[in-house]
Order: sequence, then structure tokens, then C-alpha cells
Amino acid sequence: MGGENSKLAFRKCVFRLADQRSLPDTAEDAWSPFWLMPDSPHDVFSLVTPADIRRIRDTAQENFIKLMDKVFDRLLVLKASRDLAKNPTNTKQLLNCVRVLARLIPFVYETRSDGSTIEDIVLWTQRPRPGSGADYSLGKQLVSATIDLLFTSGFTVPQATVGEDTVVRYTIWENGVGQTSSLGSSKENVANRVEVLRLLLVLCCKTMYVPPARSVAIANRALHTIAYNANKKMVLCLLCSLINTSLKEHSQGWAIPYRNSTAINPADELTLHAMQALFIMLEYQTPATKGGKASEAGSDATSAEEANANTPSMVLITGTETGTQNLFRVFVSKLHRQQEFDYLTSNIMRLLEETMRSNLSILASVTKQPTRHVMPQEATILLWLLLENNSLFKEYVVDHNRSLRLFSVLLYFMLNGYTDPAQSGMVRTISHILHYLSEDGQFATRLMQPFDQSILPSTMRIVDASLTHADFMINTAFTLLCSSKPYLVPVYSNLLLLVRNVSPYLTQISQLTADKLISLFDIISSPAFVISEPYHVRWLIYLIEVFDYVVHYRASDNPHLMYSMVKARSCFVRLKAFDLDKAKGELAALREKKSKTDATRTIGSPGAQADAAASVTPVPSLGTLKPDDNSGEGASSPALSDKARGKRPDPGPASTSDTQEQATTSTVLKQAATGQFQPSTEWVFSWLPDLPLDPIIAVLDALSVHVDRISEDVQRSAELAPPTEPTHGESGKSNLQPNQSDVKPADQADSTEAIADPTLAIIHWLSSDAMASAMPDLEDSMPEIRPRLQGMSPALVVWFRSLLWSMIYTSGVKPFGIWKNTHVRLFVIKSTH
Repeated sequence: MGGENSKLAFRKCVFRLADQRSLPDTAEDAWSPFWLMPDSPHDVFSLVTPADIRRIRDTAQENFIKLMDKVFDRLLVLKASRDLAKNPTNTKQLLNCVRVLARLIPFVYETRSDGSTIEDIVLWTQRPRPGSGADYSLGKQLVSATIDLLFTSGFTVPQATVGEDTVVRYTIWENGVGQTSSLGSSKENVANRVEVLRLLLVLCCKTMYVPPARSVAIANRALHTIAYNANKKMVLCLLCSLINTSLKEHSQGWAIPYRNSTAINPADELTLHAMQALFIMLEYQTPATKGGKASEAGSDATSAEEANANTPSMVLITGTETGTQNLFRVFVSKLHRQQEFDYLTSNIMRLLEETMRSNLSILASVTKQPTRHVMPQEATILLWLLLENNSLFKEYVVDHNRSLRLFSVLLYFMLNGYTDPAQSGMVRTISHILHYLSEDGQFATRLMQPFDQSILPSTMRIVDASLTHADFMINTAFTLLCSSKPYLVPVYSNLLLLVRNVSPYLTQISQLTADKLISLFDIISSPAFVISEPYHVRWLIYLIEVFDYVVHYRASDNPHLMYSMVKARSCFVRLKAFDLDKAKGELAALREKKSKTDATRTIGSPGAQADAAASVTPVPSLGTLKPDDNSGEGASSPALSDKARGKRPDPGPASTSDTQEQATTSTVLKQAATGQFQPSTEWVFSWLPDLPLDPIIAVLDALSVHVDRISEDVQRSAELAPPTEPTHGESGKSNLQPNQSDVKPADQADSTEAIADPTLAIIHWLSSDAMASAMPDLEDSMPEIRPRLQGMSPALVVWFRSLLWSMIYTSGVKPFGIWKNTHVRLFVIKSTH
């Protein structure tokens, strides 16, 4: 916009809408400045403030509605123009219409002070269209027009060639899925797509203004109109355009990206908005009515014959009733060409590895922001959505020669981000991906291959060089569980399920890994920990199933783990003899000690506080384990989490995991619960008798006899072995040291200790045929190899939806603050001040 005078004139137009009621359609001086005067999005978002919009909406609602209608009517006129590319004035006006609508619509969705909204009145109620008098629904027409704008010739796609008599050209923007060549779009086309996609996101943002408890039950009509009631050809072209734009590689030549630059590259902004639009389309499902059908139906979809000849490999479903399925999901599920899977996998890997290399670069220590606006979080979300919606793609990823590389990179991002609450969404997304992949036995088998730690920074590497991918996975799970962070509780469940699903295929896990697994079991099986939270028993069940699978299927393949289990036999016996009253007493004692410690820290001197902290056992949690704890025998009274205990009674194990853990970790459900979890005898008997402890203990009892015998034999041999004579040089050296007459020479001490250590002999025996013959008969207790599946529970849907929209909200804060200062209800906005 021009100088201060023009800005002031525009502000007067804004004030006029609130001050002068019931302005007529013919008052062009009131409406036209909104598409004539602004020169940029900044003008619209800075000169039309949230306070202005609410004042017009709440005091002159008829003017607010008429402004929406007039701007949209002007948009339709300009959209139909065939010379947009040749007429900059029309292009500017069209963009201003897009900007004004994007500015106003969030205030249509937000709840007013009296608890009402004007969404139905403004968007979905039939009323006369300005200028024509014909009834129309603004919401439905606006969604349709916005989609058309993404494919408007000379505006968002290149000008139509001679002979093409069309303004809207449904075509795929970039090469990739369904397209072998790019359209060759101009910078103006790219910039215009950014603005139209921004409007599309705003149109679909109603979800932000619905509280979590109602998010699954309330339909988003704009999203429904796009995904359910859409032209199939349009859906195909939009879907492929969003996918290919999301994964397009932007060459930066020899330039070094300056991370702290405030300038936004339009190509990067387009990539980000394309990903966000793709996510909300693939995630959305219309709530079902009592009859089981979608809450909204009806369709304007065209026949399958209208599909573009240059469509991707997704086969149009004949006989599918449009309006009953999300067509974006349907068409993603139909992807099957290998070259398209290659494209998806290689580009998702590229996005992840680019960020990984950037994090490990020299510049990373100076600049902490990503080089691109697309973060690994978006790449992992895209991967998860593709895996969930296309079983063939999942098979491809499992079979791919870089599947283990992908696995390693995902674990890197978990380790890199688990200490940062801001990255908890990405960490949890990755945990869902890994859990989902672990349901495939072939993938689990591949994890037994050697792991190359060279891709990791030195701080993440493990001392043991002979690791498999399964070893690294278990060590990663141990590290995250040791952190004992409340925001990672759902991640802990997924990690334990990951280990559980892989356990029937475990071979040759290292002693380090075995000891950590037993240390974890020692904590989770402790009576106080089991009863402290209702979901803890699920973690216990998952771990018990790990050991059950190993003793039945992989005992001789895992001598280190079997030896660690033999040494920790008392943990299994303790669990078998679980007593609720004793567990309650242990928990009460630990809580009392912690309360005393807290009181001492509050009123005592610093010295007294330190002494108290050192002498009193803290309330136990997984955090009592150290990431480098290699002990196979943990403390007898492991700790538990000091978090709010408003949990519901545990429903007991189920066939799918997320329906179990999500219900207790959802913020909404936590707030609804009242009081502490009170374990009962009935609750204990709902899970304790079903634990497969008898065969495990029987195996450990049988092996303990032989392990003890081997230990005694080795010790006896060590005692009978003659002492090793020191060499002449060593003897002379020892004579030079004072007071050394009672000290055994170093060589002799080391030799005796090596001979007396029975570990090697025990490990050798545990991996031999002799061990197999010493095992008890387990045929009657043989468990079926069946993975625990991932299910999309309502709580998980709410979490994922909240994650997506919070990311969209955050990305919109700068430079315009699209949703800033609106009354968002799906998540909480924390002030940085």
C-alpha cells in the first residue's frame, strides 16, 4: 500500500463497517477498497486487526456477512477472466480477495463471548448471492472456487496453450507421482499458489476452534466438501500436486543457507503449505452417525471417465459411492508402481538425511534453526500417513534395500529430540512408525543384521562394536525410558511394543543389551511401580511377552539374555508372588520418604538438604535407571513416577495397543478423571494369572542348576591352577616398589581372575546343544507368534489432529500471524513472555 494517507483511508473503510449498520450492496465505496487498496498480505493482516474484525462481527453482523459475500463475488468475477496473466491489476485484486477472506474466516469459526458461532449463518446457510439474487451456500462455493484457483490458467498454473478453451486446468504441478515432467511454473505461479493454499488451510481450520473432547465427533464441513464430495479428477490432480510439491528438491547451488535469515523462500513456503494441506486431507474422517454412515453425504463428483489421461497409478474405483470415503485416502491406497514408491521413499529419506547432516555440520553449533522450513517432523508424518494408507507401500519399505538405513535415521531423530518437549510430537510419530513396521515379521528379521554406528554422532555411539540393529533399538528404548519424562509416556508404550513385536526373531543380542533389558524389567516388575499407574501393568505385560517368546523360540540364539535372565530369576519369582497389600505398603513408604525429602529440602540448610537427598530413597521412576547402567540386577525397590495420578481403572490388556495406552495418556481424558488410581484385588486378578510366568520360571530353574555347576567347576579349576610366575623383568620391577611384598603380581591377579570368571564357559554352554537338551518341555505353553497391532483410537486421533493443527498454527505466526489472537480451543497457546 502507498503512504500513510492511503493506509488511513483503508482503516476508515474498516471502521465504517462497524459504525454504519446495514450498508447496501450498492455502497461500492465501502466494499471495493478491500480488493483495490492493499498491495500485499502484510497490508491486509496489519491494517485489519482482530479487534476490528470482532467489532464488525459482533456489532454489525450483517456488514460482516455482506463483506464476505461481496469479496467472494468479486473473486468469482476475476477468476473467470481469461487474461489474468496479462492483466496485473486483475491479478492484484484477485490476490486481495484471497487475502481478505483468509483474514476473516478464522473469526467465523471461533466461539464468541456468548458461546455461539456464526459459521452456519455465514458459510452454510442458503442466501441470495449479491448481484444475481440466486440462492447459494458461501462455504461450499468458496471451497470449490479455492480449489479451482489452484489450477487457474495464468494464475497458479502456466497460461493455457493456443486452442485450450478453459480457465481451470486440472493438471499436476510437478513431476513425481502421476507425472513425468514439470509444468515449468513461473515464480508468480509459485507465489500465487502459496496464497491460495493459505486460504485453503484457513477454510479448513474449523478443527482448531473445537475442544479436543468434541474434535472426533464434530464434522469439518470444508474438509468434507473437498475429500468426500469432490470431483475425482480434481482430487487426483490436487493429491499428486501436493505430494510432488512436498517432496520436490530445491537446489541451492553453491550458496550456504543462512539459517537465521528472516526471509522466506516462496518455494519453501509452498512446500510447507503443500505438506500441511496434504496432511489434513489424509487425516480427516467424517464422524459416523448412529446409523453408521457419514454424517454428511451427497456429491457433485463426476464419472470415472473424466479422469485425466495423465493420471497416476491409482485406479479409479468403479462402483464406489462418492461421499462415503475420503477420496484422498482411497487414491493413496491405490498407489502401486515401483517407480512411484522409489520416488516417495528416496525423497523422504533425503529430507531426513539433509536435516541429519545439517545437525552434524560445523554450522550446527552456531545456528540452531533448520536450513529449510520443512523439518524432519513433516517428513516423518508423511511417511506415517503413507504407511497407514497403503499396505503395498509398507511392504515396499520393509523389502527396500535402505529399510535399515531408514530405521537407523529414525532412531537418530528419537535420540536427538527426546529431551526437547518441542520435539515430542516428532518422537512420538517415529515411535508409531516403528511400532507399525514391527508388525511385519520380515522387518523384524532384518533387524538382526549388524548395525553400522558410523552414521551416528560420537555422543550416541555405544561402546559395544558388535551390535545388531535390534541391539541399537533396545538400547535406544532403554535410553528414552530412563529419561522418565511425562510427555514421553505414549512413546514408552510404543517402544515396549516395538521390542515385544521383534522379540520372537531376536538372535545374538549383546550382553550390554541383555543387561539393560533385565534392568528395565527389574524396575517395571517391582510391586510399587506396577500399582502406581494403571498403564504400568501393560508395560509389564509387554516385557513378560518378550521373555516368553525368547525362552520358547530363541533361547539358544540368545545366550547372553538367557544368562541375564538366570541371574535375575528373583525378579520373576517376586512377580509370581505379587501381593497387593505389600505393594501398597511399599508404595506408601516410598511416597512418605519422598515427602520428607521435599520438606527437608524446603526448610533445611543447603548442607542438610544435600545430606537428606543422599540418604532418603526418592519416589521411584524409570529415571532411577542410568542410560549407561549395565547391571543385570536392579534395585529391589525401584522407583516410580512422581506425576499426577488422576487415572481411570485399568481396562486390562486388549488385542490392539493404542486403544489401551491412548485412553490413559490423552490430556482430555486425564482432565476428566478424578482421584488417584486405586488398585483392587479384582484388578490384580484381571492380569496376574494370565502372565506366562510358569514356563519362564521353569526354564530359569532348569538352567540355574547347570549354570551353578559350571560356575563351581570354573572356580574349582581356578583354585587348583598353579600361580603364574612373573617374568624376570616384572619381578625386578616389583622389588623397586615399596611395601609390595603382600601384593599379588598384576599378571597373576589378572590370570586368576580370568580363569575364575565363569561367564565365557556359561555363555558357551547356553549356546550349545547341551542347553537345548536341559530345557523343560514347553510344547504345551508355546505362544503363537502374533504382533500387537496399532489401532487408531479416538484419543490417538485427537492427539494426531492436535499435532497437525498446532504445527499449522505455529507456521502461520510469521510473517502475518494468520491465527494469532484468535480463540483456538484444540490446543493451548503458551505465551513466550
